[in-house]
Amino acid sequence: MAENITSAGNNIARFDRLFYTFTASLFLFRLFISQYLDLTPDESYYWELARQPDWSYYDHPPMVAWLIALIRLIPGDTQLHIRILTITATAFAGWVLFATGRDCLNNARAGFWAAVMLNCTPAGQALGFITTPDTPLAIFWSLGIYSFIRALNDQRDRWWIVTGLALGCGALSKYNMILFVPGVAIAILTFKRYRHLVTTRRYWLMVLLAALGTVPIIYWNMQHDWISFKFQLDSRLAGNTRSIMHNLGEFIGGQLGTIGLTLWPVLWFATIKVAWSAYRNNDEQRFFLAWLALPAMLFFTHTALKSKIEANWPQIAYLSAMLLTAEWLCESGKGMKRIYWVIGPSAILAVVAVVQALTLVLPLPPSADISLRLHGWRQMGTILREIDRETGNKLLFVSQGGTLATLTGYYAGLPSSRVAEISATGNFRVWLQGKILAPGSDMIYVDENKSSEAMRWAERFNSHTAKSFDIYSAGKKIRTINVTHMRELKEPIHFKN
Repeated sequence: MAENITSAGNNIARFDRLFYTFTASLFLFRLFISQYLDLTPDESYYWELARQPDWSYYDHPPMVAWLIALIRLIPGDTQLHIRILTITATAFAGWVLFATGRDCLNNARAGFWAAVMLNCTPAGQALGFITTPDTPLAIFWSLGIYSFIRALNDQRDRWWIVTGLALGCGALSKYNMILFVPGVAIAILTFKRYRHLVTTRRYWLMVLLAALGTVPIIYWNMQHDWISFKFQLDSRLAGNTRSIMHNLGEFIGGQLGTIGLTLWPVLWFATIKVAWSAYRNNDEQRFFLAWLALPAMLFFTHTALKSKIEANWPQIAYLSAMLLTAEWLCESGKGMKRIYWVIGPSAILAVVAVVQALTLVLPLPPSADISLRLHGWRQMGTILREIDRETGNKLLFVSQGGTLATLTGYYAGLPSSRVAEISATGNFRVWLQGKILAPGSDMIYVDENKSSEAMRWAERFNSHTAKSFDIYSAGKKIRTINVTHMRELKEPIHFKN
């Protein structure tokens, strides 16, 4: 018995060392690439949200902006100020998977491989340093996994309070957090020994804290005609005219490309398998992990039959699925062979994606190479800073597209008051409400790769001067930036609201 305990302890210590070495190495690597690669357009948008803190925003809850705003209190406002949040969050989510496997499932090996799985997919590599609303969602979703498993068999309040805080802060991070709730409900209601929990104080403390997380979002939407909810229902999840096969094929292709050709189907297999076996074996912990993943996986698959689903939307559900998959991969006598075949293709794709992002070595057409989104914006910023200096550091910079507008603001060093999006998309619908450009004003119009819209707006001015600048990275032309100085506005421009 003593020898078995010693062996188990040594096994845990071994995987502790492996996990922390692996995580520290990735952390340092991500610090490097976060400074080397430019911000993505979406990241600059979240940075602009952080420059204008609010209770919520048109297309996202406020947590990502709040956290960036908090980090921006540190002087400098570099790219690392935006990305350190995600680098740290990914390390934390990996730790939660490892700790859940080690402490709750008594399987440190599975916990380690689940953390490896999280980081060794193309999506995991990208979301490991690129800041999006998925960043705080990953923090609080993973925290909820660990805390709820601990809460189930704890008669004290503490883990229920942590779970409630995780749910509330998750709601403030991304609307996907609502899909955590079915896992909690199913786990409690399925097993008779837990049903009494709905009458306890600790359960209702969790519910209250979770509900409090929705208050800022509801309050902001009450003031803005519920535009966030309308946007999510009418734009994000509304059906389209494409065929079911087109929508579903795009969804499956996106998941295979970002998760892996072998890993994604195995995630489904292992999660469904454990959902059934855990129920039969009265194993509430693994049952919860399976049913935390399945509602979101099923919801987005069903929605993909009629709508366009972005590849990252369902991926938060894979956190618990990865833990269950890692256990299946590590079954005695089959572990390493399964691991190589299931995780290996994902890791290869991830390495290729990172190499391409850093070097642009593959001759991909620009329309198919999303790595280009990480290049060339600093060059654009240098150009725009010089134009801003030449025009007296006072003109309004207007762009076609909200993310190009915010990239202009970040890399040209412009205050929020001198940045606008011509069609008032995204949260510019709120920021530009009632904004008017007065007659006689000049304006700098920034456009990417095309000038038709610029010329249409230029007709409203007495004169204009247009220049085009080719942007290069790794020796190849990646885009053209058009900058049009429009002079003496004839009639006022009322931005859309």
